Amino acid sequence: MRVLITGASGFIGRPLVERLSILGHEVLGISRSIPSAPNHSQISWLQADLSSKKSYQVQVSEFSPEIVVHLAWQDIPDFSIEKSKLNLDQSIDFISFIAKLSSCKKIIFSGSCLEYDNAKGECLENELVKGTKNHFTSAKNSLRIKAAAICNENFISFAWFRIFYVYGPGQRSESLLPSILSKLKEGRLPKINSPYNSNDYIYVDDVVNAFSKAVAINFPSGIFNLGSGVSTNVIEVCRYAEKITLNSSKLSDELEAKTDQNSSEVDFWANIEFSSKYLEWAPKINLTEGIVKTWKSLN
Repeated sequence: MRVLITGASGFIGRPLVERLSILGHEVLGISRSIPSAPNHSQISWLQADLSSKKSYQVQVSEFSPEIVVHLAWQDIPDFSIEKSKLNLDQSIDFISFIAKLSSCKKIIFSGSCLEYDNAKGECLENELVKGTKNHFTSAKNSLRIKAAAICNENFISFAWFRIFYVYGPGQRSESLLPSILSKLKEGRLPKINSPYNSNDYIYVDDVVNAFSKAVAINFPSGIFNLGSGVSTNVIEVCRYAEKITLNSSKLSDELEAKTDQNSSEVDFWANIEFSSKYLEWAPKINLTEGIVKTWKSLN
């Protein structure tokens, strides 16, 4: 298949273009900056900015994508109203352009678990959400509604992947697990504001696997959760990481001892019924294995 991927040099995009190319797909990756040394010669790259239609329309039309994976969302973690509106507007413009190409039969989007209104409990894929907790979630929710309508009008299959707390090699150094691992190399833990907050952590390779499956098979249009199905609090993440890096749990035990156990404000996890049924997908890498892989990549 001819697969177009936006945000192709990012945390999820880079391993995804590699995976799809290895599987034999013809891949065109769009990014504002092209990787200096692409690992696979079969991948084509287009340096473009989605805010400028002239930077991508001709080349994308010539490529005639059969499938589009829209990962691009620039300047994360800037969730201001200005950046959220910028990303929403340029995403709608891009998808509207794609929908006019007769070649395109399927579009897969990266959403976010933050769209869910509830901070605790199981998150169902068919759960109605307002997605208005902040500017970012409002923009994502607006994009989902608009993109679904555009795809429906043009007989294009539509998948919205609500990705939970993805981690792994290539993640921003300021993110939770990289910051924990980097500080443990120095023999300490970073400052953690809510140690008992619990999130659903999913390894990046499992997320990439879900996207590659969605490229290859047919599915009913809709929302699909990508998560492990369980939540883990930050203290346990620290404990796993400390045992792997220092063969100890002393620092994590000290953190737990001085933390109020009623301090948890967040504890939610993914229900992955639709992802399992229609995408034939399930996560394969548990949190301990994922932390080991991430630690090895940092060293």
